[in-house]
Amino acid sequence: MRWMTFLLAALVGVSTFAEQPTANFSGFNDWLGSETRGVRIGADGRLRLAPSLRRVGQLPEGVIWAAVPDGSGGAYLSAGTDGKLFHYVGGQVKPLGQVKGGIVFAMARLGQDLVVAPTGEGKLFRVTPGGEVKPFADIDARIVWALAVEGDSVIVAGGAEKGALLVQAREGSSRRLAELADETAFTALAADGQGGWYLGSHGRGLVLRYSRQGDRLETLMDTPFEEVRALALADGQLYIGADNGLTPKFSTGQLERREGYLQADTSATTRSAVIRLDRDRVPETLWQSAQSQVYALTAWKGQLLVGTGNRSRLFSLPLGQVRDTDPFAVVQELGTAQATAFLPSGGDLLVVGSNPAELHLLSEAQATEGTLESKILKGAPIADWGRAYLDADMPTGTNVEIQFRTGSTETPDATWSPWTPPLRSGERPALPPARCAQFRLRLSSTRGGATPIVETVSLHWAHRNLAPVWEGVDVMPPGLVITRTAPPDDIGIERVPLETQKLIPALGYMGAEKRSFRRGGQSFVFRANDPNGDALQFAIRLVPDRGTPLLLEKAWKEKFFSFDTMPVPDGRYRLEVAVSDAPTAPFNAALASTWRTAPFMIDHTPSAISELSAVSEGEGIRVRFLARDETSMLKDAAISADGDRWLQIVPEDRVFDQKEERFDVLVPREAVRGDRVLVKVVDQHNNEQTAAVTLGVAKR
Repeated sequence: MRWMTFLLAALVGVSTFAEQPTANFSGFNDWLGSETRGVRIGADGRLRLAPSLRRVGQLPEGVIWAAVPDGSGGAYLSAGTDGKLFHYVGGQVKPLGQVKGGIVFAMARLGQDLVVAPTGEGKLFRVTPGGEVKPFADIDARIVWALAVEGDSVIVAGGAEKGALLVQAREGSSRRLAELADETAFTALAADGQGGWYLGSHGRGLVLRYSRQGDRLETLMDTPFEEVRALALADGQLYIGADNGLTPKFSTGQLERREGYLQADTSATTRSAVIRLDRDRVPETLWQSAQSQVYALTAWKGQLLVGTGNRSRLFSLPLGQVRDTDPFAVVQELGTAQATAFLPSGGDLLVVGSNPAELHLLSEAQATEGTLESKILKGAPIADWGRAYLDADMPTGTNVEIQFRTGSTETPDATWSPWTPPLRSGERPALPPARCAQFRLRLSSTRGGATPIVETVSLHWAHRNLAPVWEGVDVMPPGLVITRTAPPDDIGIERVPLETQKLIPALGYMGAEKRSFRRGGQSFVFRANDPNGDALQFAIRLVPDRGTPLLLEKAWKEKFFSFDTMPVPDGRYRLEVAVSDAPTAPFNAALASTWRTAPFMIDHTPSAISELSAVSEGEGIRVRFLARDETSMLKDAAISADGDRWLQIVPEDRVFDQKEERFDVLVPREAVRGDRVLVKVVDQHNNEQTAAVTLGVAKR
């Protein structure tokens, strides 16, 4: 039957954006960031129950480097970095022995014994079923990546000091079959079914064939990758697993840990591919990935299985005509970092995982239950999580459930909410607004072979509107004017006080605003941001210490503001600025926050000069006066005795620190021209006052 239901009722709260976000999960790439167990993801994006997979063994070592079947449903394993060997038999992993040297990347079963090649030894060792280790043969290879048995001999693929090397070894002896100086090593080996061998290399990523006839080495393909890690032969066609950057990770003995919840990145460089060479040696890329790397290939039950990392996904590529309609699928996920090997185990398949080191048994029988945890969905910066729509086919005896959880971290941890119970149509989950959310699908079947099919999951949510956030309002020096265009009465930089001149270059708002100086001008810079990225507007009021506030602007759009203070009486004021996200937020959900500046003075009145006198005294002229300002402290004073130059002077106490300052200056007589002396004082708001006195006359 066909079934569509509405799940995840809208959370309590108001959606605050006209365009609310949605997430639709229907294509293959939509599911790439998910965690799956027991769920098959088809190339068309449909979800089904997967082949059954169960964990059957674990090792304390993090990585299983090599694995070969023991001939009776079990496996021999090498793990860790110090040559440890294990035997998986009877459902248990047992220590087998240890060989000296480095990591064992390659093993082969010769009769009842095991032949192993530890890194850096230049030797092969023979290990009996009882764990006894004996030398087998000396070889020239520095590192061995693959071993295969041929009669009573072992074929060795690896690398020597001078390049890639293929060796045939018998007990007590060995001989070179082929070498390739331009490549680092042969990294993959597979019998060609005609007495020869297919080889993959690291360096240029070559696919080669070694033929017994004339010991001939032939290049079949130069892949666009650094290395060929895996080879598999099926129905006369060669399948190639090619990668970039994998062999160096093996060589260091440190494969990467499992990657977290991934986001699909269609712009990333391709990391790996599976390529098919048909009988006519015509290549075709069947599958490629920008996220996964290929570790292992095997033909099984009419499909090519691809073991990948660092999400340990098992991809399936059909070997028959069905490829046209279903070219690939993710059939299982181990939950480790890498799926590094496939071994036959009766009618099932033993799958080797690393980080952590585990063994899993893959069966052709369908799993009865599977789960998929979606990638993390994010609010901006917090969201009300709404309804989820599930479109699924559910034959009789099958079911699909959906659950939901939320949290504040990008990776789920103990601070996240628990999963909701399975949600039914119209049910309201008790979940508060949160930054992140995730859903989980649970597919199940009580009938053998029957599976639900999930076509689409659609989620809806609304970003919670948050009020704009203030960092502050900067009060500029009196007289500084900031505008979008230069004002017509801009008097230029020459008349601007020095301290303001220094400040003007630092106010270059992306080069769009103009700065100038004008007496009576007062400017402010607003430092406010919106967590949702909304456009902002400002309501601006001038608030006096006493009296009624004055509205200057209702919906100012700039983050700077200048006004002419000349019509405003002298006194102490504050600027009150309410910032709102009204320009882009819905009318009934707009939010605002307010900032009041520290007090600042408006002062248009020049200081008063009194008690001014200029009398002869010895070889000079003694000039005395008193300057007083009603609103601001004085900041500057000067005297001109020749009517040309202004000489800066300081008050009697040498410090400008009050509204009234007394001055007493002795001017050299030769500096005086005529019989008049000019004095000038400036207050902190750049109001100037000048006065003149005749020699020998005191001015009141």
